[in-house]
Amino acid sequence: MRQLFRRITTISATCALAVSAAAAVAVAAEPTTGNILTGKLPTTNSTHLIGDGDSGFDPTDSNITKIIAGEENGSAENNGYASWDDVYLQYDFGEPREIHSINLYRNGYANALNTFKRIKVEASSNEDFSDANALFGTADVEETAATKLAAQTINLTTPVTARYVRIWQKGHCIQNTNSSWKGYGNGVGLREIEVIDKLKDGGTLPDAQETRNIALGKLPYVYGLAPTNIAAISGGKQDDNYAVHNSTGERWLQFEYKNRYRIHEGSSRAPIRLSLIHI
Repeated sequence: MRQLFRRITTISATCALAVSAAAAVAVAAEPTTGNILTGKLPTTNSTHLIGDGDSGFDPTDSNITKIIAGEENGSAENNGYASWDDVYLQYDFGEPREIHSINLYRNGYANALNTFKRIKVEASSNEDFSDANALFGTADVEETAATKLAAQTINLTTPVTARYVRIWQKGHCIQNTNSSWKGYGNGVGLREIEVIDKLKDGGTLPDAQETRNIALGKLPYVYGLAPTNIAAISGGKQDDNYAVHNSTGERWLQFEYKNRYRIHEGSSRAPIRLSLIHI
C-alpha cells in the first residue's frame, strides 16, 4: 500500500526546548526558571562584531553572533593562532540575578568537527569584572559527532548571584570529517547563549514570538524508499500536489532543525505517523 502525504507542518515559537512529538499541543506548568538573556545585546573586547549579538534562536545561520580573535595569516604555524587574543561577549542583566546554569550553542560545519579554544565563562557584580567569578574554564571544548551543535551546559551546584556574564574564546580548530585537512580559524561564533535564572515572584518568560512552520521547505531524511514528489511534503500548501510514499510497512520521515524549539503543533494531511522529529 502506498501512502499519500499532502503536507507536514511543524509549528514552533522561538523558544529553547527540544521536542520529539506527534501532532499535539503540549500543556506545561508555569516555569519557575527561564532564560534571562533573551533580547539582550553584548559588548565585546574584539574589534570585529558580526551580527547584532541578540541572544535569540533562528532556524538558519543568519542570527549567529561572531567576533574575531585575531588576524589569520595562512601560515603553517596554526594560521597565526599564537598572536590572537582571548575575546569575549559580555552581557548585562540590568540588575543582580541568581544564575543556575548557562547554555552555549556554537556554530558548526556540515563536514567538520571543531575544538573550541580556551573557553572561559565568568560572572561578576561589576562591569569591569574586578570581582570575576569563574564558572567554567579556561579549557578547550572538543566537539564530537554526538555533541555537534548541541549546547555546552554549565550547571552550577550552588547558584551564583551576578549582574554580568562574559563568555571567552580564542578561535577554533577545525577537523574535516570528509578529508584529513585540519586548521585554525579566528572566528568565535555563537547561535545562542542562555543564562537560566529563577524567575522573580510574579515574573514571566518573555512573550513568545509568533508561531511559524519550521518544517517549511525542508526535505526530510527518509527511512525506506524516497517518496515521489518529496518537496510537496513540506511545501506549505494543502492541495492535490502531494507526495507519494513508495515503501510498504512502517517507515518514517525525519526532519532536522539544527536549533532547538518548543513545538506547539505538528500536523499531516494524510494517515501517517510522525515517528520522529530530530533536533
